[in-house]
Amino acid sequence: MNIEHLEKTEEMQTRLAYMWVNHFKTMGPNDRAKLFEIFGSSLEVLDSLYKREQVLTGLVDAGVLKAETKAEIMGDDIDRWYEWLNAAMDRTKTKCVTPEENDYPQRLVNLPDRPSCIYFRGDISIANEEAAIAMVGSRRPTSYGILEAEQFSGNLASRKIVIVSGMAYGIDSKAHRGAMDAGGRTIAVLGGGVDICYPRTNMDIYFEMCENQLVLSEYEPEVQHISIHFPQRNRMISGLSDGVLLVEATLRSGTMITADRALEQGKSVYGIPGRVTDINSRGIHKLIKQGAVLVDDPLDIVQDLYENGIIRRKLETKESRKESRNSRRKKQSLTTEEEIMKKRLGYEPIHIDDLIRQNNMDISKTIHIMKSLEAKGAVKCIEKSYYILR
Repeated sequence: MNIEHLEKTEEMQTRLAYMWVNHFKTMGPNDRAKLFEIFGSSLEVLDSLYKREQVLTGLVDAGVLKAETKAEIMGDDIDRWYEWLNAAMDRTKTKCVTPEENDYPQRLVNLPDRPSCIYFRGDISIANEEAAIAMVGSRRPTSYGILEAEQFSGNLASRKIVIVSGMAYGIDSKAHRGAMDAGGRTIAVLGGGVDICYPRTNMDIYFEMCENQLVLSEYEPEVQHISIHFPQRNRMISGLSDGVLLVEATLRSGTMITADRALEQGKSVYGIPGRVTDINSRGIHKLIKQGAVLVDDPLDIVQDLYENGIIRRKLETKESRKESRNSRRKKQSLTTEEEIMKKRLGYEPIHIDDLIRQNNMDISKTIHIMKSLEAKGAVKCIEKSYYILR
C-alpha cells in the first residue's frame, strides 16, 4: 500500500505503520509479534495486510489471525483513522513513541510481545532511568500494607529508583504517592487511553503525574479501561522495571499475574511478608515459598539491584542507616509521657478517643502528645484522628 500521501519520510511512515498495527481491538500483543516475525517490519505488515483479503484469509487459515481480526482490517479506513488519531492526540495532549525511536523504553525493546507503540503524557525519559522497581498489591489494603507501600516507595524513590505501578486503587496509588512525596520519579501504566483517569478517585494523582511524572499506555486515546486490558497492562508494568515488589495480595489477583509476567521476563520478584492470618498475605507468602525474595527493608532491594549490576553508585548499608537513625533519635528523644503513649500504638489504626480513654488523659494533652510524636517521626496519622506507629 502507498502511504506517502499520509507521511512523506520513511521514518514517519514506519511510525504510522506501527500505530496502525497497534490500533486493532481484536489483535493482541502475541498476534502482532507473529506478524512482525512473518513480514519483518511494520511497513511490510501494513503493505501486506491492508485490504488484502487473500493474504488475510491465508493467515486466518494458518491460525495466525482470528476471523474477527480479518473482518476488522478489511473494514478499516486508514485515512479516516489517521485523521481522527492525530486530532485526538492534539486534543488530549497525548504523545506517541514506537520501537524504532530513541525515546522508546529500552527495557521493553527485547520483549517478544513488546508494545507496537506507547501513548503517553508527561516525561518519557523517566522510562529509561538507570533503575526501576514495580510496586503492585491489593486494591483493598490493610493499614499495614498502606504504610509499607508508602515507606518502601518513598525510600526507593529518594535513592533515584523509579517506581512503576498501575494507578489502581489501593497499593498502586500509595506507591505513586509515596514516590512523589519523596521527590522521586514514578510511572503509571494504564489499561486504557492515557486521556482517561482510572479510577476516578485518583484524579489528583493522575493530573500531577501527567504534568510532572509519566503516564503511559499501549492503547489509543479514548479507549476505555476494561478488565481484559489489565493482564496485558501488567506485562508492561513488569517489563518497565528491573524487579517487582509485591505488597499484599490474595492468591487470585492481578498482583499474582504481574508476578508471573515478571518471572517470564527474567525479573526479580520481591515480597513484603504480612501476618499469617490475613488473606492479603497468602499470595505473597506463597511466592516467597516458591523463591521470591523476602524483603523487610528497602535496602534489601537496593542491595540486590547493586549486586545484579543495575545500579552502580555507592550503597548505604543497614548498619550505617541504623547508626544515623540512632543519632537522630538521640537528638529527638521522647519524653516519658510520649514513650508511654507510643507503647499504646501498633500497626493497626487507633482513634485518639481510644487513646484518651486508655490513658485517662484530657483531650488537649493527648492531642499535644500525639502531635509531638508525629513531628518526631515516631507515629503517623493515616486518617483523621487515627494513628499508627511509623
